[in-house]
Amino acid sequence: MSGNESLIHIDVEEELQRIIQQLNSLPDQIAAPNILRNALNSTARKVRKQMLTDVKGEYAIKNTKALRDAAQDGPKVLTASSANLSATIRSRGPMQDIMSFMTRPNTQTGAAEAKILSSGSLKLLEMDDLKAFVTRFASGHTAIVQRRGKSRLPVKKLLSPAIPHMLRSEAVRAQAEQLTYETLHAEIDKRIAKVLGRA
Repeated sequence: MSGNESLIHIDVEEELQRIIQQLNSLPDQIAAPNILRNALNSTARKVRKQMLTDVKGEYAIKNTKALRDAAQDGPKVLTASSANLSATIRSRGPMQDIMSFMTRPNTQTGAAEAKILSSGSLKLLEMDDLKAFVTRFASGHTAIVQRRGKSRLPVKKLLSPAIPHMLRSEAVRAQAEQLTYETLHAEIDKRIAKVLGRA
């Protein structure tokens, strides 16, 4: 199983051999690839769910719908098949508007503020005396922007980490990796016990 850019790697051949060694008869051993495929898919779904929980705990993200929705760059499980014993948790997408996170609009004298990490605090979005502010574009889209210089225009929209970046953060990745190995072995053992119980 792997994530975006091989986030988590499982030695499929090693796991397959481990399953075969635990099965007694040839007919049971023939079922080994299916056991591994189903275990990989179940593990990937559980790890994806936990990664979303961990991202919401690590980051002060307001737009949690985007995390769950693969159409909005949220992680998607590409399941293993008989021909390809590899399950992938994939997330692809650009940086998000900073307003997807916890923000506070500007005041008459102060810049807009934002908080990215849950453990952090709201910070003023100001650089070189250029204060960030909330604006609405002609399209109706609202964003926090900052002028590029002393002139009124142009402005740049302030962005925040992309969902794939958050999923690859050290804390989220470490927990996902540990859960992957624990869950995969439990799922394999459960399915082996079921096959042996029918023998």
